[in-house]
Amino acid sequence: MKLAIKGGCKVRTSLFPDQNTMDLCEKEALERVVKAGRPSGYRANKGPHFAGGPEIQAFEFEWCNKFKVQNGSSIACNSATSGLFIACAAIQLKPGDEVIVSPYTMTCSATVPLWFGATPIFADIEPQQFCISPLDIQVRELITEKTKAIIAVDIFGQPADYDYLMGLIESAEEKYGHKIYLISDTAQAPGSKYRGTYSGTIADIGVFSFNFGKHMTCGEGGMIVCEDHELNMRCRLVMNHAESVINDFSQTSKVPDHKMGMIGLNLRMTEFQAAVAREQLKKLDTNIAIRRQNVSFLDDALLDIMPIKQPSSRECCHHTFYVCAYLWDKTFSEGIDRHTYIEAVKAELTPREGRDGEGVQIGEGYITPIYKMPWRSKEEPIFLPVVEELWREELFLTLLHAPNSTMKDMSDVADAFHKVWEYREELR
Repeated sequence: MKLAIKGGCKVRTSLFPDQNTMDLCEKEALERVVKAGRPSGYRANKGPHFAGGPEIQAFEFEWCNKFKVQNGSSIACNSATSGLFIACAAIQLKPGDEVIVSPYTMTCSATVPLWFGATPIFADIEPQQFCISPLDIQVRELITEKTKAIIAVDIFGQPADYDYLMGLIESAEEKYGHKIYLISDTAQAPGSKYRGTYSGTIADIGVFSFNFGKHMTCGEGGMIVCEDHELNMRCRLVMNHAESVINDFSQTSKVPDHKMGMIGLNLRMTEFQAAVAREQLKKLDTNIAIRRQNVSFLDDALLDIMPIKQPSSRECCHHTFYVCAYLWDKTFSEGIDRHTYIEAVKAELTPREGRDGEGVQIGEGYITPIYKMPWRSKEEPIFLPVVEELWREELFLTLLHAPNSTMKDMSDVADAFHKVWEYREELR
């Protein structure tokens, strides 16, 4: 039997199902907004419209209930990137401050602090869980008197090590005598849990994403969770033209001095987005369960391919699998490198409906580490060993476990991996 990459027949010839989770419920929700005739309920002034329209307010209320945070803690916005910007503004990040970040995630986790003149300080990541490494932060003494925050990313659906991170922060606050904030970027992990508590609700500020491809989507959108009343109000002001709102407030009541200088942007979610997101929230648990089921199937199916290693999930955590990550162990690969093997597997499969121009949804190495990107070209070079090894040789990801995938779809994926390994001699 020939491998497809060598001219043989593919394991699969039909496209994989799309990842669309929208149906009649979302259509009816959009029609509800159209009939109401109010695509946005926001006003940048004092009064009930400061909190947005009925869909926004209902969505925020439902989010609080779902994730067990006090009502009023959730703040809808137009993207998770905006959410991170809002969070950094709320903690009053400024030039000279430092923010400790992961280099192995969506760039905005590290680049948003740049908008405030702050310096991102890159920590290495955990070799199995891929989140920011508290051990590296501790060993290299990355927390200094300039540290204003740590942004922890719940990467691929798995929570960061919050106990360790909060312990480091507590010690540093005692040492330096000022507040150090913990911000969680939970864009890839809604519904994940750390010791029974939902990710995104543990840190000082948590940020979620609803853009296309996430566990739930309304096209573009985000949510901020912040239970501290002062920080929460700051977030709301930054999201909704702070300077205009504060000016309106000041006509009738005294505004605290520390708010007088605040300026904001229009980072608001529309009623259309909120209406769709409300329906998507209802489906979140089911979609997560399907992802976990499909990943479990694939894990079991690939056990006997020696170079493929399943990374360890963090104990005490509930993983929601934004993607399914594996490690390529060259010790058992008989001289075949990750790229050669993965390209052969991809040749056996097909793209996904609606994204067929993007090729087969299996990727190598995730993203280029952020510290290697052009905006840092004049900065001092950085080398973080775990990130480098994962990026260059070990990590690969499959997105082929969308909510609409069937067991037949997952079997085809497994068969492709097995076929290539069985006929690996053709790759030499």
